[in-house]
Amino acid sequence: MKTDGIKWLADKAPTWSGYCIHLTRGLDAVQLVKRIARGAAPVFIGEYTAEDIEAHLNSQGREITAVRYGTHGNLAFTVAHGYWPGELGPGYNNDLSRNKGEEVFMLYNDAQNSKAPPPQFELYRDGEYACGFHMYMHTWSHEITGPDSSLIQADIEAAGIHDEERRETAHLKSLAIIEKRFKLALPMGQILNESLSTALVHGHA
Repeated sequence: MKTDGIKWLADKAPTWSGYCIHLTRGLDAVQLVKRIARGAAPVFIGEYTAEDIEAHLNSQGREITAVRYGTHGNLAFTVAHGYWPGELGPGYNNDLSRNKGEEVFMLYNDAQNSKAPPPQFELYRDGEYACGFHMYMHTWSHEITGPDSSLIQADIEAAGIHDEERRETAHLKSLAIIEKRFKLALPMGQILNESLSTALVHGHA
């Protein structure tokens, strides 16, 4: 199967504010959506393109988070839209992997945040946090956290990400490492231009 990998996220984000994407092995896409909703019942609203779901959410007059979701190879994925900064991503991933054999990967870049936080990566495996790091380290934390940090430590050091001053270069190199190490891929054309199944997960009640 032809793959687009994930490196394209460095310059082709699916929303104007960046990206919040989860990928998983061991869960199907609907199961992942339900866990992202954190106990509330998601509302499945059919298929939307990225442009159409953003327009729909903007017309609602309140802060709603939606995810478009699908399957690519052996991975299920979700792509966040609407009001996702502060609702999904870092701090909200602990319960996404619950059982042995479940891997959940988070890719997060709040590109419009005035504090300019770095893009982030986290991996949860078998119900536990495994590892994570900032995909731009020069003026942020250089720590690779988690009990399985050795999975990516050597690759990050070899790529010189700790000392890379250019944010865009560090971001791209980091995505390349994650893509190769964990065999991650996303369907770029489908995510950017085509319709995907969509669910409201926060703020819709």
